Amino acid sequence: MEKYLRRLEKDVWRSVEEGPHVPVLTPVQTDGATTRLGGGQPALNRPTKDDLDKMENDAIAFYEISCGVAPDNFDIIINCKSGKEIWDVLKNLYEGPEQAQDKKLTNTLNKFNNFKAHAGESLEDSFKRCNLIVTKLSNVGTVRSNHETNLQFLNGLGRH
Repeated sequence: MEKYLRRLEKDVWRSVEEGPHVPVLTPVQTDGATTRLGGGQPALNRPTKDDLDKMENDAIAFYEISCGVAPDNFDIIINCKSGKEIWDVLKNLYEGPEQAQDKKLTNTLNKFNNFKAHAGESLEDSFKRCNLIVTKLSNVGTVRSNHETNLQFLNGLGRH
């Protein structure tokens, strides 16, 4: 989803990361005095083009993420007011809270660092198992170089 939103418009993903843009509307000053409307409320400047562009990106992010949610999960996001809020709810649903993510990372790193081929396991099966661990590492945000991965795999084969 992140890659998709980045491709749509330069700042759509920014809306998801930072949350919706709220323009700062300042009172209109005329000859040093605040201009007032009929009810005594101060007249406010209009949003700038930059404000409008950011608010448009917020709307695009909200729409695109909403459309990507499976119908059976729509009830979970129905009350969300921004793309960021939807993203955070879905991230927590699918990845779990940060503490759970840290536990996944630690467990996966341990599996990688302690990788050993099982007795009687074919070379192909060992490679598939090692590759699955490397994929899980990537999914939790840790990427290993090919050199490091190959070295760990070869060390895990041992001497037979």
